[in-house]
Amino acid sequence: MLDRHLDGPGAALWRAANLWQRRQREALARYRLTPVQFLLLAGLADLAGSGPVTQVALARLCGADPMMVSQVVRDLEKMRLVRRASHPGDLRARALALTGEGRRMFDRVAPAVAEVQHEVFGVLAGDVEAFTGALGLLAGAKPRRRVVAGHRE
Repeated sequence: MLDRHLDGPGAALWRAANLWQRRQREALARYRLTPVQFLLLAGLADLAGSGPVTQVALARLCGADPMMVSQVVRDLEKMRLVRRASHPGDLRARALALTGEGRRMFDRVAPAVAEVQHEVFGVLAGDVEAFTGALGLLAGAKPRRRVVAGHRE
C-alpha cells in the first residue's frame, strides 16, 4: 500500500506528462507551433492519400475534441499549413489536407519531436512498447491479444 497519494501511478503519470509536454513545447517553440497544432499536422500527414479527411476523422485519430480541432484547423489554415475545402461526399463537411508548406513544416518539425520523445522515453529502453501499450489500455484501447503461431509437424 502506498504511504502517500503522491507515490501512486496517477501522480507519476502527471509528472511524466508534464515533463513530456514542457519539453515538446520547448522544441516546437522554434517553429512557432503548439503541441496541438503539431498533433493535427501529424494526423493529416498520417492520413494523406487516404481520401478526403474530415475534421471529425482527424479529431478521432488524434483523440481530440472536435470543436477544439475545428478552431486549431482554422488557425493552421491562416498559417497556410492546412487547406479546407468542400468535402466531395458530404456537403456539410470540410475536407482537410496539408498544403505544400504544411508538409514541409511537418517534415522539418517531426525530427525535433522525435528527439524529445527519445530523450524523455529513452530511459525505458526495451520497455517502450509495453509502456505505450499500457498507456493505451488506460486511455480505453481494447487489449490486443497476441497469438503465438504453432508448429506443424
